[in-house]
Amino acid sequence: MKRRLIGIAVALTLGVAPVIVVQAPALAAFKACTASGHHYCLGASNLNAGTIITNSSSGRAIVFQDRGFKSGGMEVYELQFADDRSKCVGFSSNGLAEVRDCSGNSNFTNWENDRSPDGTTTLWLNNSFNFSDCATPDDQGVLLSSNNALGDRVFCSENGRLGDYTVWTPAPTP
Repeated sequence: MKRRLIGIAVALTLGVAPVIVVQAPALAAFKACTASGHHYCLGASNLNAGTIITNSSSGRAIVFQDRGFKSGGMEVYELQFADDRSKCVGFSSNGLAEVRDCSGNSNFTNWENDRSPDGTTTLWLNNSFNFSDCATPDDQGVLLSSNNALGDRVFCSENGRLGDYTVWTPAPTP
């Protein structure tokens, strides 16, 4: 320790600014799962762009990447796959969940975090998808949704449709 302090003092005397390197903390990865029903998680057979996202019992690890802005008063996140942070959960042009390149609004990969009052669950609202483009039968909406059936594709819907599971856990803290 004494040697390090002497080295810093010498560097300062010679006009050389010491450099202190601090490693940035790694972002935690979580399984994003429905808060009720069978608690299925977001899964994908691979991370190629266009791969469908399904209800999975094991799920994939997701990093909730804060985008640094709000929409509708809610913090906006990308749901990035921990195995490849350039790939995100997004909607296709007709509102079916699939692996997408993380390019924000232009690729339907930005999600508003509508956290529950107790902070344990969230609704994920796609902040650039047009609710009327949702191709789910008899439904329109921007919520990330599950039908609680193993292996079925995750999709868009609006809160309140019978059989849709729209509440997810965990909820990131802004």
